Amino acid sequence: MPAGDFFDFAPLDRERLRLTTAVDLAVGVACAAVIAGWLAGHPLFYTRVAPVMSPFTALSLLIMVAVRQARLHLETWPMVLSLAMVGLVLGGNLSSMLMLSTMPAALWSSFPDLVLTSVMTSVGLVCFCAYDMVVALRKTPESAFILDDLLLHLALVPGGLSLLGFLLGNPTYLSVHTDPRVGISLLEMACLGLYAVAAAVANPQLFLWPFLAARPSNRVVFAGLFANQFVAPLVVALVLSKPGASGPGLELFVMLAGVVTTLTFLVLQARLLRRPAVATP
Repeated sequence: MPAGDFFDFAPLDRERLRLTTAVDLAVGVACAAVIAGWLAGHPLFYTRVAPVMSPFTALSLLIMVAVRQARLHLETWPMVLSLAMVGLVLGGNLSSMLMLSTMPAALWSSFPDLVLTSVMTSVGLVCFCAYDMVVALRKTPESAFILDDLLLHLALVPGGLSLLGFLLGNPTYLSVHTDPRVGISLLEMACLGLYAVAAAVANPQLFLWPFLAARPSNRVVFAGLFANQFVAPLVVALVLSKPGASGPGLELFVMLAGVVTTLTFLVLQARLLRRPAVATP
């Protein structure tokens, strides 16, 4: 059996390794502190009237950063262990989504000492898990279908939407359920955002990196697309939405349009760059 079929070691250059390790360390420390707070009976930033970071969310992120750091630092780290641990997080969050969607709210909200992971948080974690499993199973190919970039970008959408909900005071975008503690807190948003940064830095073969490095105009265009996806919805919401209103508004559709535009643009650019040159007579 070739070594690459068993071991999941993914070496990086020194700068990328140091940055990824530092960011993952920050996420790991924050998640460990959240778990310790719940175990001690004094959760961090706890309130009964607003979203609180769930210990299950913290445990999911802690496992995921531990797996990534093991892949980056341990030459004999087995691939099967990476897949098993990431699969555990994936299955747990899918189960949490199913439970919140099917069980009576009065049942799971009747446990005062337990806060579940919100559906929107689980969606982001599931996308991150899918990305991590894809990266572990094969080297990122030079393909027109940039699955790695697409999964990583989609994983950012719940966080962007929740940030929009925080700025607008909209509980729907914060994935707040019957229990107001179940949702996306600021600490949760920060941890998910940092995890995405480390995931991108740890994969130098993402299509986005050579695309941005190719020419300054590419960076300008991508910055415009990014602003269209996350800034334009906020502007629309501030102009058209009432502060504190619940439910989806026009800003949601503006954000979804921005997501589709960005993903379509990246896929088309990858297709153009990967297209074989036409032989000239």
